[in-house]
Amino acid sequence: MALKTEHLKNAKAALKSMSTRREKKLTKADFIASLIGDIHAKMADGFSLEEICEELNTTLPDHGKLNMNTFKTYVRKARIEAGMAPTRSWTRRIGPADPETKITPIKGRTEVPKEDPASDFRDQGGEL
Repeated sequence: MALKTEHLKNAKAALKSMSTRREKKLTKADFIASLIGDIHAKMADGFSLEEICEELNTTLPDHGKLNMNTFKTYVRKARIEAGMAPTRSWTRRIGPADPETKITPIKGRTEVPKEDPASDFRDQGGEL
């Protein structure tokens, strides 16, 4: 079937009737991204993510509640997109790795220094 000018006129009329824009649905990620400045400020004031998530869930309908792990993911993503630095470190390690542990190049197993045999109470036969 070949397109005719009549089809073109109908298509243009249909597009003109779409003059009003539909309201975009706000996703949970967009919701958190729009609040990231306030969330970041509350975190700087000392509130935990759990407390902030609970407070936000009180304002949301039952079908739109935020899961804690999902909330953390949305906050991390929104903070990166906004260029904000984290208020706290996500990892617990502060210093370098333990220098006593060595990785052997042969099998990739860790080699831990042997304990002093005098510290083994089982072989001494005395009371503990």
